[in-house]
Amino acid sequence: MYKIIRSLIYSFIRVFLNVSLSFSYRNIIVTGYEKVKKRKPVLFVSNHQNTFMDGLVLVKVAKNINPNILVRADIFQSKWAAIALDIIRLIPIYRKKDKVGSVAQNSEIFKKCIDLFKEGKPILIFPEGNHDIKRFLRPIKKGAARLAFQAEEENDFNLKLTAAPFGLEYENHPQRWYDLHVHFAEPFLIDDYGELYNKNPLEAQSQFTNRIREEISAEMVDIKWKEEYEFMEDVRQLIKPYAVDWAKNKKSIVHAETEVINHIAGQLKEDEPKTNSLKEKLSAYFRDVQKAGLSYDYNIKKIGLFQSIIKSIGVVIGAPFWLLAKLINFIPEYIIERKVIDNVKDITWHISLRAGISIFLYPIFYLIIFLILGFSIDWLIAGIAVFSLPLISVVMYETEYHFKRLKSAFILSKNKSLNQQESELVNEFKKLALG
Repeated sequence: MYKIIRSLIYSFIRVFLNVSLSFSYRNIIVTGYEKVKKRKPVLFVSNHQNTFMDGLVLVKVAKNINPNILVRADIFQSKWAAIALDIIRLIPIYRKKDKVGSVAQNSEIFKKCIDLFKEGKPILIFPEGNHDIKRFLRPIKKGAARLAFQAEEENDFNLKLTAAPFGLEYENHPQRWYDLHVHFAEPFLIDDYGELYNKNPLEAQSQFTNRIREEISAEMVDIKWKEEYEFMEDVRQLIKPYAVDWAKNKKSIVHAETEVINHIAGQLKEDEPKTNSLKEKLSAYFRDVQKAGLSYDYNIKKIGLFQSIIKSIGVVIGAPFWLLAKLINFIPEYIIERKVIDNVKDITWHISLRAGISIFLYPIFYLIIFLILGFSIDWLIAGIAVFSLPLISVVMYETEYHFKRLKSAFILSKNKSLNQQESELVNEFKKLALG
């Protein structure tokens, strides 16, 4: 009975989750999922930059499955939290640093995972073992390898378990209405390493771990020059509008950025004077960007006159809807932003909390509006009004999006010095990118 109720609640929550994520990101760009969507069972492995949002993304993208997600055990400490997290298919994994339970309990967790594999159900694990907002892949732990090979070994390598590495890339980690990229690598069978595992288990696990590290790295923005990470992140932001034009791998902006950034890094690593010179110029440029009133992630690429006119018309048309949505959504947004987000210093939690709270808060808020309008005016009018609110919210987000770009374009048109700085820097990095 519990399993039936659990499944019904999960299905109900998933509907609202999908809606919430649709209002969290402007575009969710997915490539390669068709290569794995019909395989069973599957061990998904991914980079981990954005707390529990990373797991929710797979739930959104993988519409044909209900993934079970391995997460740190310290969030299961209360009885009610454990029940709630079990309903949404989260499974605790124990780590020494969390000081919760015992690592020895992972043997029971692995047994549960293997039972799920036998039923053809998928599991997602983040093999870095922790999350970090920085755009590089941290060292891969061997937990995924141990789980995969233990599952196959206990089933005489007849389980046909598939490993499915994928990369996540957030255009802007904590904020709403930016793009999210989800790129899947080529899936492979654990059985590919069966013969090696029978001869040398540790070597098989090592090769498997190396493979998923390489596959995940290729599907995300992985800045490999970690010693100069801040500098290379500034470079990435500068060259973003040009990366696809400069790259050989034009599969997506994510693949293009990774190729170009790491090629530039390779050119600069052996030239310390050049690196120091560019660091000073780039640092001065972004200081001037801030002084000019532009955000760090503004769209540097210029907007043509025709585009500016079209965007301006769109913003004028959208302005009344923007104001209406701001007024209607004031209460839930105040609760989310002022009462929750402002009190959370770790920005990696921001978008996760926004999406998670919205799943419950907005349906309740809109239901209250529906009841008020229904009792006071008319139920049909109430229904039409409430169902139009999400559409008005989309218009609000789009209006804000294009207004920011118009604002940036206007500031740049008045700042010849900044334009000159940007042009000179882009040309210098273009030579390095194509050299």
